[in-house]
Amino acid sequence: MKDILRYTWYQENFNLSKQVNGLLYYLRKIPLVGSSIPETVYRSYSFKKILFYILTLLDIPLRFLAKFIWLTIYVIIANGAINIAMGADPVPFPLRPEGYLLGFAIWFGITGLMYRFSQGFEPFISKENRAFMVNFKLSQRLFLQSQLLVEPILHSLAYIPALIVLSGLAHQWLILPVGIFTLPTAQLAGFACNFWFFKRHSLVKRSSWKSWALVIPGFAFALLAFFKRDALNAYWLLALLLVQIPLLIISLRSILAFDKIAEFLNFRMEESLALDKQIFQMTQGNEYTRQGLKMQEKLSLDKQKDLSHLTGMTYLNALLFQRYHRILTKGLKKRLAFLLIIPTLFATITFFAHEPIQLPEEGLIALLPFTLMIMYAGSLGKTITQMVFVNCDISMLHYPFYRETKTILAGFNYRFIQTLKFNSIFAAALFLIIMLIGHFQYSWQLTLLTAYLMLSITFLFSFHDLFIYYILQPFTKDMDIVNPLYRILSGALYWLAYLNTQLKIESPLYILGLSIGISLYVGIGYLILLKKAPKTFRLK
Repeated sequence: MKDILRYTWYQENFNLSKQVNGLLYYLRKIPLVGSSIPETVYRSYSFKKILFYILTLLDIPLRFLAKFIWLTIYVIIANGAINIAMGADPVPFPLRPEGYLLGFAIWFGITGLMYRFSQGFEPFISKENRAFMVNFKLSQRLFLQSQLLVEPILHSLAYIPALIVLSGLAHQWLILPVGIFTLPTAQLAGFACNFWFFKRHSLVKRSSWKSWALVIPGFAFALLAFFKRDALNAYWLLALLLVQIPLLIISLRSILAFDKIAEFLNFRMEESLALDKQIFQMTQGNEYTRQGLKMQEKLSLDKQKDLSHLTGMTYLNALLFQRYHRILTKGLKKRLAFLLIIPTLFATITFFAHEPIQLPEEGLIALLPFTLMIMYAGSLGKTITQMVFVNCDISMLHYPFYRETKTILAGFNYRFIQTLKFNSIFAAALFLIIMLIGHFQYSWQLTLLTAYLMLSITFLFSFHDLFIYYILQPFTKDMDIVNPLYRILSGALYWLAYLNTQLKIESPLYILGLSIGISLYVGIGYLILLKKAPKTFRLK
C-alpha cells in the first residue's frame, strides 16, 4: 500500500510540475511581463518548488469547490424537472425539499453508475498516464492499482464537505456514507467486471455495442429515481449502503487477485495507440475533405454486384457508390439509431406517467422548424460530396472527357439521386415518428403540410452540398480550398437550420412559405447548374 501511495504522490508531483512549467511558459509570452522573466527560470528549482507548493495549496480548496458546484448542478436539475412535471414554472428556484434527495439520486446514477462504472471498461490510457508510466519505468501492477484504489478515494474525500451540506439540507444523514462509497465502489465494480470479461477473452473495445450499453444503467437509474421520487427516503439510502459495502469488498478482492495485469495493460496500450492514430487521421486535410479521407481508411472490398450492364458515367458512379455502400449504410443506421431516442423517450414518459402523451397540433406546428436541424444532423449530403471528390473526382478531373457537359451533368444527376435515397430513409423515419407522437390523429391538412416540409428539406439537404461543389469546385489537386465563397455557402444550411430554431414562429403559413422557398431554391439552383457547372467544374 505504501508503494501505491508513493506512485500517486509522484504522479501528482509530476502533473503539478508540468503545470508550473506551463505557467512560466505563458507568463513569458505576455508583453512587457515576459521580457522580465529570463529563460533560465526553468532551471530555478527553488523558485519552481515554491510555485509547486502554492499550486498544491490552491488545488485543495478548488477541488472541494468543484464538488460543491457539481452537486449544486444536479440539485438544480432535479428541482427544474420536478417543476416541469408538476406543470409549474421550470425555473428551479426556490429549491424544493424533495429536490435535494432527487438531485443526489441523479448524481448517483450519472456520476456513479454511468461515469465511474463505465471508467472500469475504458479501453485506453491517457497520454499523460502513458508518458508517466513509460518514462519513469514504473511497475505496471502498482501503477494500475494506484489508479484504481487511490484516485477514486481522493475524489470521494473531496466530496465530503459538499455531502455534509447536502445531508443537512435534505435531513438525510445517510447521504454522507452512501456518497463517500459511491465513486470507489462503482469504479472498482467496473474494473472487476472488465477483468472478468478479459479473462474470458471478451474484450470491450471503444465504439463497440458493449461500451455504449454501459451508459444505460446510470441513465435508467436517474430516470427511475425521477419518476419514483416519492419513494426516495432513508430506507432507500440504507438499501444502497447495504449493497455498496459487500460489492466494494468483492470487487476489491477480485482486482487484487487479477493476475493478467501485463496482458490487460498491453491491450489498453494497443487501443490507445489506435485512438492516437484515429485522432491524427481526423486532423488530416480540412473539414471539407476529412470525411472523405476517413472513408478511404474504412474501405474494404466485399463481394460486389455485377455492373457489366452499365456503361459510361453511370458505370463509374455505380462502382463508386457500390464500394462505399456499406460505409454509407452504416452511417445511416447510426443516424437512425439516434433518431429512435425521441420515440423511446416519449414511450418511457408514457409508461411512468400511466397516461398517453400526445403532441397537439399547435405543438407540432411550433416544433416543425426544428426538423431542419434534425435533418442537418442526419443528412449524408456533405459526406457523399466529400466522398465523390476525394475518391473519384480529384483524379478524374485531370482528363478532358470527364469535364465535358454531358459527363458532368450525368455525374451530378446520379449522385443527387443516390444522396436523395439515403436522406429519404432518414426523413421518412422522422415523419413517421412525428405522426406516431401525434397518434396519427392530426388533420389531413397538417399531415400534408408536414409531408411537404419533409420532402422539401430532403431535397434541400441532398442538393445543396453537391450544387455548390459543382458550381464552385473550390479544391486544388492538393485538396486545398481556394474559394472563400464555398466556405460561406457550405455553412449556410447550418445557419438556416439554427435560425429556424430561434425564430419561434408558430404559424402553418410560415411552414408552407419555408417549404415553397426551399422548393424554389432547389429548382432554380438546378437550372443554374445546367448552365454553369460545365464551365466551373474544374480543378483549381
